[in-house]
Amino acid sequence: MYTWRAQIGLISPGTGPNMERDFHRFIPDGVGINTTRIPFSGTPSPEGLMDMVSHLENTCQIFRGSPQDCVMFGCTSGSLIGGPGFDRKLVDLITEASGSPGLTTSTVLVEAFKALGVSSAAVITPYPDDTNEVERQFLEHHGIHVTRIEGMNYPEDDIALIKPQLVYEHLKKLDKTGADCLFISCTGLNVLDLIKIAEEDFGRPVLTSNQATLWGALRHAQVGVKLPYLGELFTNH
Repeated sequence: MYTWRAQIGLISPGTGPNMERDFHRFIPDGVGINTTRIPFSGTPSPEGLMDMVSHLENTCQIFRGSPQDCVMFGCTSGSLIGGPGFDRKLVDLITEASGSPGLTTSTVLVEAFKALGVSSAAVITPYPDDTNEVERQFLEHHGIHVTRIEGMNYPEDDIALIKPQLVYEHLKKLDKTGADCLFISCTGLNVLDLIKIAEEDFGRPVLTSNQATLWGALRHAQVGVKLPYLGELFTNH
């Protein structure tokens, strides 16, 4: 009866363990997480991300014959790097290749912004400037005004090692931009423990990629759960 409520397929980039850890840490009883990795050897540049996406169709094949309530491509920048509408193309690709309903992090991220009712966000990422610009355009296309986007510009292999304290220091600076919401972008970051603290300190909703990805996957799998530790999104939406 381990998966009596739902089964979720998770595809995470081939470097860094944080997304899988976060999912298994907070997944509700009765929900199974079936994970696989997509090859990714480069930095989160547009070229490196598009190379990763080229492996997505083959990676999805592992879920064929094992129906999931949804199959999530858990990468923020990788699922939006082709610009507005790119995530929807990937959703269709995942659905066709896996045989189960497809989702991406950037798709459910937009849903999370809408659920919170915010119209602007300040964004911190570990990406280079060219990737940040694509993300800014994606969010603006979906009605989220980006007051500022700041990149820490880390190689992909080092993203999982970024200390939460460093991210918090960047959030302090972003808080001064007057955005409705603070967004920490990248499923490779270890930042879930910052959410509640940052919301209390800065007085506004905080989104992270892994928080929004888990929320979206559960929502699409029709699993309702309140997780106040994960902030406003999981408390009231």
